[in-house]
Amino acid sequence: MTDKKLRELGVADAVVRKAVLDALEEESGAESGLQAEYDKAMSELENVKKQAAVERAILEAGGKHVKAILALIDMDQVTYDEKRGLKGLDMEEIREEAPYLFHEKEEQKKGTGVTKSSLKKKEDDIRAAFWGLK
Repeated sequence: MTDKKLRELGVADAVVRKAVLDALEEESGAESGLQAEYDKAMSELENVKKQAAVERAILEAGGKHVKAILALIDMDQVTYDEKRGLKGLDMEEIREEAPYLFHEKEEQKKGTGVTKSSLKKKEDDIRAAFWGLK
C-alpha cells in the first residue's frame, strides 16, 4: 500500500499514514522472515527423511555398522522422493567395496527344522504305542 492509496481511502493525517505504512512494512518483513524459517525447517525435514531412508536401505541390505557404511556414501549424489524412494544409492557397489561391513546372505531352507531320523524315531514310537508293543 502506498501513501497515495491511503489518501484515497480518506486517511488525511500524515502521521497516521506514516504509522500505517511503517506497520505494513514491518509486517511484510516479519512475514518474509517466517517464510525463510519455514523453508529452512522444510529443508531440514527433507534431509532427515533422506538420512532415515538411506539408513533403512543399509539395514535391509544386511549392513553391520550403519555409521561406517554412511561414511562411504556421498549423500550429495543421493536423492529421496517419498513416492519414488531413493535414487543414486547403489548398495551392491558399497557391498563390493567393503564386504566386511555386511552380513553374509543366508538362504533359508524350507522345511520343519526336524531331521528325518528324528521323524522316523517318532513314527516308530507312535506305531509301537498304538500296537501296544511298548
